[in-house]
Amino acid sequence: MMAGEAESYEASPEFQTDIAAVGAAIHEERKSSRYDPRVLHEAVRIMAMHARQHQCPPERLVRVLKALVREVSMDDSTESRQLIYTDRVIAWAIEGYYELADR
Repeated sequence: MMAGEAESYEASPEFQTDIAAVGAAIHEERKSSRYDPRVLHEAVRIMAMHARQHQCPPERLVRVLKALVREVSMDDSTESRQLIYTDRVIAWAIEGYYELADR
């Protein structure tokens, strides 16, 4: 695993697109009671797949996603709501990274 490859993913337009898609999906889910959670799930899965393709270590992906969830859900009234988002997003990222959902 090459560190340069992982860092290049984080600096790439693909990463920016992936992180923006996940952030937008979290934001939309938070403000709509009729939002389809599969949109967020798919955005996270795609980001995890791209991270794996670029040899970005899973722990780095988890850190980035935790920071994003914390940033986007900062206005949530309870810490438990943040934990729900964090737990779901991290579980989906791990599934996507290791392709566990396909097994």
